[in-house]
Amino acid sequence: MIETSTIIEAIYYILKRLKKADKIKLIKLIYLGDKYHLIRYGRTITNDDYYAMEHGPVGTTVKDVLSFDPFNIPPRTFKYLATLIVKEDETHFRANPDAKTTFDMLSDTDKEALDFIVEKFGKMGKWELRDYTHKYPEWYQYEDLFMNKLTKRERIETKELLSTLKDDPLAMPRKHVKESEKILTGTFD
Repeated sequence: MIETSTIIEAIYYILKRLKKADKIKLIKLIYLGDKYHLIRYGRTITNDDYYAMEHGPVGTTVKDVLSFDPFNIPPRTFKYLATLIVKEDETHFRANPDAKTTFDMLSDTDKEALDFIVEKFGKMGKWELRDYTHKYPEWYQYEDLFMNKLTKRERIETKELLSTLKDDPLAMPRKHVKESEKILTGTFD
């Protein structure tokens, strides 16, 4: 089940480290955080549904949260979002410096994943991140469809997020990835 409060805290956690970021960058950093955590621990941070879209993989609930649209988010959750994150304009966000949270929705490994992602990818701009995420097979397999305007989005199965690239900072030994896949799918020998 997708827990929107977890997504809000993950975005806030990143913004606390970066100070501010735009929508595309945040969507990509959360995606990379989910990949990192899935590869290492057999589950994503957000449990979000992912789609390949023109600018790369997108978590649908992350996208909804960053829309700041109260019609897409339950009132209580929207209030929590508005206390932690400030929407500066249509695409830019920052952490509310007066907000206080104990990050109850994030585990220690969730925070580890987000710290790693900010450290490795946080200095990249949104288009550099977009181009980087386009290299992963879960997006790349649909590139021709996007280039020829034949689709707006294609579903990415969570298992596909276990992919890595050559010299990828997210990579783990194949045996470890297989164990993570078993945890994800619940298929143990």
